[in-house]
Amino acid sequence: MTNQEPVSLKKKAKKAQEKVVASEAASPLVALLEGSGFRVQAENESTLSFPFEGGTYYLSVPAEGEDYYHVIFPNFWELADEEAFVKALVACDAVNREVKVVKLHTLDDDVWAGVEAFHESQEAFVRGLPRVLGFIQEAVRAFRDVMLAEVEEA
Repeated sequence: MTNQEPVSLKKKAKKAQEKVVASEAASPLVALLEGSGFRVQAENESTLSFPFEGGTYYLSVPAEGEDYYHVIFPNFWELADEEAFVKALVACDAVNREVKVVKLHTLDDDVWAGVEAFHESQEAFVRGLPRVLGFIQEAVRAFRDVMLAEVEEA
């Protein structure tokens, strides 16, 4: 496993946040991401965020010399009650069986999507990031389709 701190992303208030400086380990990765057109912000010294097609995605920064990357799309579906939670578990299970690479899961009262992978270099990770983001979006669409089909059948 990894020695990284787990990412904790609660819904943010709409107020302005202080600029956080990314760790030295993140600097080359930030430069690569920005060079590929991503607008990157440091959430803390081990987590970066960037907007992509209407959503905010988060990336756990690997420690120096590590090759493990975790891209997260948090809080994309709010769970209002126990019934919604149960439906979401069924939908997550259905999507996780069918969609490549992405894992959907519940956390508190929301559903999250994430991709965990090993890459030989930061450059390799950044080259593959658009594909990873596409896989996440595909999984989120599939989840929404399952959830909305459940609503239509009710």
